[in-house]
Amino acid sequence: MKQEILAGLTAFFAVSYVIIVNSMILAEAGIRPELSVFGTILISVIGCLAMGFIGKVPIVLTTGMGVNSFFTYTLVYSLKLTWQEALAASFCASLIYLVVACTPLAQILIEAVPESLKHAITAGIGIFLVLVGLENGGIIVRGEHTFMELNSFQSPVLLLTLASLVITLILLLKNVQGSFFIGIIITTIFANVFNLVPKADSLFSLSAISEYPQIVAKMDFSSILSTKFILGTFSLAMILIFESMGLFNGLLPDLSDKDFKRAFRVNGFVMLLSSVLGTSPTIPAAESSTGIQQGGKTGRTAITVGILFIVAFFAIPLLTFIPSSALAPVIIITGCLMMQNIQHLNLNDLSDWFPAFLMIVLMAFSMSISDGLAFGFVSYPIVKVIVGEGKKISKPMWMISFFFLCYLIAKIWI
Repeated sequence: MKQEILAGLTAFFAVSYVIIVNSMILAEAGIRPELSVFGTILISVIGCLAMGFIGKVPIVLTTGMGVNSFFTYTLVYSLKLTWQEALAASFCASLIYLVVACTPLAQILIEAVPESLKHAITAGIGIFLVLVGLENGGIIVRGEHTFMELNSFQSPVLLLTLASLVITLILLLKNVQGSFFIGIIITTIFANVFNLVPKADSLFSLSAISEYPQIVAKMDFSSILSTKFILGTFSLAMILIFESMGLFNGLLPDLSDKDFKRAFRVNGFVMLLSSVLGTSPTIPAAESSTGIQQGGKTGRTAITVGILFIVAFFAIPLLTFIPSSALAPVIIITGCLMMQNIQHLNLNDLSDWFPAFLMIVLMAFSMSISDGLAFGFVSYPIVKVIVGEGKKISKPMWMISFFFLCYLIAKIWI
């Protein structure tokens, strides 16, 4: 129990930034951040408790970072949907996900994915997390002449992150129980005592909770038959289905078929509810891996995170005291551990290795798990046909590749 609670604490602190960041991204779509913050926390509470009690796995369910960007910048900005119509599109996409999750389609799709791509998904999410950690910790920044470069060593954020990384790594290598959590606490205390980094502003206000119903059940289906609504819904459904599938398999590669189906379905029901609560769809958080690496093995980890999200209703101002430099090392080390799956790839067979390679690097350098999945799945059958192994590809795999090709083509218009 102690190990599960420590794992839950670690996973919560690693993913707690979602509370503020998700609200700020949705604010650009027109949803008031002081209201959407309640939706973000509420759906996270429901998701984590459902995943713990019903799914029985140590997975954090919360609003997805890539998904909320798709909601704002594609559905609202590019397709010109209102935020109410975007919520309706999210609801329809979640319904498609639920149909897949509750039918044999889910098992057919997961069995169709080649082992090389399954390992690539885990490794790709790993390098994606590493880059997220490096960016959040101020180690890499946008370059003047390149898209990223090493930050100046005069930056207090970079120095604090490096110090925190060393401390956390020492604790981990010494097999200290709760090493991630201890590293977060030490860095947070040090940063605040010496006032090394500025604290984020809090969006939380108890007085705003009475206005929260203004964004609940506000889906607008008036444009459901329009081309832009259908295109947005289809693209979002593709992202939700395969990104969730990839994350479940990447985070828990040894999950049994029965447990996978149960967890996959739980996410579908919670995802459907997210639109009703006025926020973007939920997916398994990649940061769940921090709790898993800390020793989380059962649903108790997710339940712990759910309880902490409840506490967050009243403690958001306290979360602003935790600097990104305290969380970045946990995310970086976790990503490093997930990248160990590269060892299972057959590097001597380029037809196996190249699609996996594309998936891994594009997840990282496009900063999009869904785009990385698309390139990996589309390239796999192409490469296999070139080497004369097209007959080995199953019909469901061809279908998955076709859907992802449609997704990439759709990006031309959106």
